[in-house]
Amino acid sequence: MDLRLLPAALSSWAAALAAVHLPWQHALHLGWTLLGVGALATLGAWLLHRLSTAAAPLHILLCCVLAGAVAFQAGTEAREHHSSGWVSAVESDVPVMVTLRVSAQPEVLSTPGFDGQTRIAAAATVETAVLSGEDRPRPLDAFVVIIQDSAAEPTGQPSAEPTGQPPGGPAGEHIGQPEGHPSAASSVGTLSLVTGHRYQGLVKLSPTGPGQRETALVFPFGEPLQQLPADPRTEFTEVFNGLRSATAAASAPAVGDAPALLPGLILGDRTHQDEELSEAMRAAGLSHLTAVSGANCALVMGALIGLVRLSRAPRWTSVPVSLIGLLLFVLLVHPEPSVIRAGVMGSIAAVSLFAGRGRSAFALLCLCVLGLLVFDPFYAMEPAFQLSAAATAGIVVLGTRIRERLEGFLPMVLAAPLALAFSAQLFVTPVLLPLSASMSTYAIPANVLAAPFVPFITVPGTFAAVISTTLPWLALPILWCCGWAAACLGLIGRVASGLPQATAPWPEGWLGWALVVLYVFAAVVLAWGLVERFRLWQVLLLGGMAGAVLALVLPVTALTPTQGLDQWQVALCDVGQGDMLVVRTQEAAGVIVDTGEDPLLADRCLETLGVDTIEALLLTHEHRDHYGGTPGVLQDREAGLVLHAGSADWDVGTEVESVAELPVDVPVHRPEAGETFEFLGGVQVRLTVWAAEAHHAEANDNSLVALFEIADSRLEQGVIGSAEQPLRLLAMGDMEQEVAASLLRRVEPPEGVHLLKVSHHGASNGGTQVLEATQPAAALIGVGEENSYGHPSAEIIGTLEELGAAVYRTDLHGTVVFTVDADGLEADAVP
Repeated sequence: MDLRLLPAALSSWAAALAAVHLPWQHALHLGWTLLGVGALATLGAWLLHRLSTAAAPLHILLCCVLAGAVAFQAGTEAREHHSSGWVSAVESDVPVMVTLRVSAQPEVLSTPGFDGQTRIAAAATVETAVLSGEDRPRPLDAFVVIIQDSAAEPTGQPSAEPTGQPPGGPAGEHIGQPEGHPSAASSVGTLSLVTGHRYQGLVKLSPTGPGQRETALVFPFGEPLQQLPADPRTEFTEVFNGLRSATAAASAPAVGDAPALLPGLILGDRTHQDEELSEAMRAAGLSHLTAVSGANCALVMGALIGLVRLSRAPRWTSVPVSLIGLLLFVLLVHPEPSVIRAGVMGSIAAVSLFAGRGRSAFALLCLCVLGLLVFDPFYAMEPAFQLSAAATAGIVVLGTRIRERLEGFLPMVLAAPLALAFSAQLFVTPVLLPLSASMSTYAIPANVLAAPFVPFITVPGTFAAVISTTLPWLALPILWCCGWAAACLGLIGRVASGLPQATAPWPEGWLGWALVVLYVFAAVVLAWGLVERFRLWQVLLLGGMAGAVLALVLPVTALTPTQGLDQWQVALCDVGQGDMLVVRTQEAAGVIVDTGEDPLLADRCLETLGVDTIEALLLTHEHRDHYGGTPGVLQDREAGLVLHAGSADWDVGTEVESVAELPVDVPVHRPEAGETFEFLGGVQVRLTVWAAEAHHAEANDNSLVALFEIADSRLEQGVIGSAEQPLRLLAMGDMEQEVAASLLRRVEPPEGVHLLKVSHHGASNGGTQVLEATQPAAALIGVGEENSYGHPSAEIIGTLEELGAAVYRTDLHGTVVFTVDADGLEADAVP
């Protein structure tokens, strides 16, 4: 195995990770520093003659030069964005006129807009922008993400503001105590954004986080983006768009899950999969099959080379035919990071095979990584690129060795796919853990079962996609036949995902990181033993490490969802970009405030909490991120009462019945300010309506605002949560600052608020008046991870920090439960 380029690839990847997170000045300094270090180290090695071979200084110089080139590339690109005024425009609130070209497949966002409209997002490149102080458009090359309503009626969106880690973590920390007491996508259908097309309009810009290729989130301001007339590049892209659409249409008559899976298996188009199917494929470890990568490129190139050989064409034609075919295939499936990596490596491999150097696969991988990182350092941050490179490395390093050993007691038809699946999974698992925080327990057997079906989909399916617009009568039966194999893959995914512990959660905190280090060390020892020869100490060490991982991951994480839940009083549920609170009234009963937007997430939270009876369901107003998860809450659970506010014309009874089977005997009531409701079955809970108006033009301002007083008679007098000093929770819905300020002028704010559900997911338009008036011990924010709204705002987080409140956010902490005992109020994260 040729490992000479491995140090250069690793050092360049490390330089890329550092450079894309640094300011452009520091990235350029890093580049100069690496060049200087390389020159000095090489010169010193030669002068002192302390290295055994003359090749070592050259390796040092190569590593430093390539790593420096990567840092220079990242710093130069960032400097151009600053000098053009683009960064200043992104950080300001002034709308900007831009011309954009959509560069990737648009996707439906899992979280709708505030008014319930479906939103779509697509990566794009800014071609021109009229920036402040410039009367003429100036060329740019900045990647952005466009977010707009599919109804093409978007409005201005709030700017995203960077936020830091909030004070107060969820790991068993005590909050606000006196001294001595220590916190999917469904089918896209007809979208208003099309890959390859240009759009122009006035937009609001929001900054993205550090290390992202995309420099801004783009929200149409006032009017939808206008599509510009097609140019030659658009017309060229439209050819491939037509092939993709025709392939999806021709896949529709296929059996089982095939209509949804075939576009992904052939073209990497997952937009036709529903959330349930996508989750099943992910849990089974098969989702990589619907993201086109190296296996697809290898099968396409192999088929083309086979056709050239069968046609008895000269041998030299194999290279240009395979390279041209590979280029067209990459354009057809869209140049995603893993596809580009596979395409570049396939090109190098084709030339290498023709030149008689076909066994240098690992060197080819390193050369591919180096070339792509020098071209675009942001590839180092792409999960798809990381997974693709890791899987290829695993197959190259261990695939053949494992297959040779398995062939000693298994037939080759089983040994080959098992070796492929095991070697790839072994290397990608350390990359997957930070992304999913869980392990796919049955990924290897599922991939072994799936492997025989993939060639019967990729090769004929790609041919059918190519002819789907010119010979649709032939493409239809080909895809129908491919559909049987795709349906089998869907069946494998659903069965595997339904098995016990299909996804084993990975422990969080120091234990999780310790297990990652242990896993990586075990993988290195295993690879060493397979490549060389196992020694007794390696076998014993591997056995001990495998036992430690299994003992710590499977049994412990299987029990963690119920740990720390015996005495909880309030729960902040992680339902993505939405709100959901649970106030416990009895052992398995509670009052629910809002349900988020996703029924699956709402149901999962209540299952984890052990709640099977809903004494009251509060729906604060008519935005779907507050009531869309109602089916998951009411399914298989008893419901006692539905309370709601919202705009006067919102018929909550009809709305709830349209999304869930609400029993006819469950009363639906719109309360008025000052009304109280008591739940005395276990813990004493009093609910007082602080606000419930209906006349405001903005639906957020009609939110039901509720104050909960929670008392446990078992607690001693004077302790928070006792009858004399009940735990107070104020849930603000999405009320905005002007109405909140008016309410504070008319009504005295509740005193002694311990927990405050911050208004509007922490958006700046929620204002700081309620925060300052109540001064809560802890603030609860239901917010989606990396949401496109910029929630929560830096202003809100800063105010809470100044007030000394511990902040709990579902995007950072997940589901959090709050417990009151003799030591005070404590918060714990729920895995």
